[in-house]
Amino acid sequence: MSTGGEPNLPGNRRRVRRLVASLALIILAVFLLISAGLFVATRRPQRLPEYASQLGSLPGFEQVAQPGFDDQGRARAADSAWSMRYFQADGASTGYLYVGTDNNILGLTMAALRKPRGGETQLPVQPPQIRRYRPDLGAQTWEVVLDYADHEQSPYLNEGFRSMGIYKTKADGKTYLYAGTMAAHSPEVWRSASGDPDSWEKVFTFPNEPQSKIGSIRGMIDHDDGLLYMSTTRSGDILPGGVGQIWATDGMTFTRVITDGFGDPNNGGITSLASFNGCLYAGTYNPANGYEVWRLNCVSDPQSPPQPVIERGAGQPHNEAVMSLRPFQDHLYVGTGIPLGFNPISRHGPRGCDLIRVAPDDSWEVVVGPARDSPLSEYRPGFGWYLNVYCWYMKEHQDHLYLGTWDMSRTIAFLGQDAESVAPAFRPLLDNLVARPQDWGSPVGGDLYRTSDGVRWELVFTDGLGNPDNHGIRTLETTPEGLFVGTENPFTRLEVWLLRSQ
Repeated sequence: MSTGGEPNLPGNRRRVRRLVASLALIILAVFLLISAGLFVATRRPQRLPEYASQLGSLPGFEQVAQPGFDDQGRARAADSAWSMRYFQADGASTGYLYVGTDNNILGLTMAALRKPRGGETQLPVQPPQIRRYRPDLGAQTWEVVLDYADHEQSPYLNEGFRSMGIYKTKADGKTYLYAGTMAAHSPEVWRSASGDPDSWEKVFTFPNEPQSKIGSIRGMIDHDDGLLYMSTTRSGDILPGGVGQIWATDGMTFTRVITDGFGDPNNGGITSLASFNGCLYAGTYNPANGYEVWRLNCVSDPQSPPQPVIERGAGQPHNEAVMSLRPFQDHLYVGTGIPLGFNPISRHGPRGCDLIRVAPDDSWEVVVGPARDSPLSEYRPGFGWYLNVYCWYMKEHQDHLYLGTWDMSRTIAFLGQDAESVAPAFRPLLDNLVARPQDWGSPVGGDLYRTSDGVRWELVFTDGLGNPDNHGIRTLETTPEGLFVGTENPFTRLEVWLLRSQ
């Protein structure tokens, strides 16, 4: 029996054990909440290198297109400036900026993912257009030069103009603006020598083959050997089946160059092309093992077989696709991503994009990526923000390389508005949702970065040009007027902005 001044040792031990157990449960609950992403804003804010905050800001951009261009564009849900080129026709005194649209992105994506297995669902395709900027007619005037509604009847097959290229053909020596589409199947190639309305001609339709499932012309580049090359993915990019191909044209005939995804059926798409150091480079989509980069058709050795340059996602197998390729100074830059940011089929993501650069000898190094790879720029994946899931588009302008991203936070917030109706495939994304927009670890909206040396990257903007609905910087184009920026905005429609040349 204990005296009044002595502690009850067995009872104290039980209370201590209960207290320890309670604390353990609390710690476990907090850990699980953090793992689920509910504290994502405080757990993973954007991390910038020390030097990034020391660089000066750029002059302001000016908006040169209303959302969706105009009432007609908004009625068709013109969501993305999917392709963009500056084209000056042979003999013309001036050139124009051309933009190809992709329409109704959210409607198409959700309809495709809800399609019953083995069944056919009519997708809500809105016919795309090619517009050209006419500042001579008005500060925000965009002329329709090609309208798919004039060439195809509902239900529409082609949903967008995904690629553009300028090519002086071997066949007749004329310079044309080419445009490639994305379609449910059998995408098409169009061209014009002037860019004017009623001047466009359809010059090729890709075959509808069950083994290749060609649905999109995603890459288009003229090469030093005098040919125009095009690369393909299946419609929607990520759906199972199909294999990436490369085709070429001299302006008259279209021929297959690569038919089998470089011998790997997991290369379901060839997503990007570039001409660098006298060779053609191609980036793939490979959800099984990670993206690949290949070199082929070198003008110095045209008979040499294709050679792999980067394999297995550069050591990140969940890094599924090459989103952009761009030469700058003496390197080729490779921007990566996971299609849709979170691939509902492979279950990879979300994850910030990486940036790799390839030297003329095909050695490569990480510019933006995991700390373990000692990235040259000191930026972690996604330029320090894990929801910058695409390094989407790059362009050189006035001795700088610009890179635009897709920031997925706006899409996650959109899904969270009606979480109960979110397709099961996308529900894991809701684990990253935060309660208030201001609690995201980075401003909502696509980012733009630039570099003068490929190593030190400065922030141009990180907020979708002040509009969080501009969730991605989809295209960039350099012109005599300045740098044009085309956004993807499936919420309040695409925008085009201009940073005038200094």
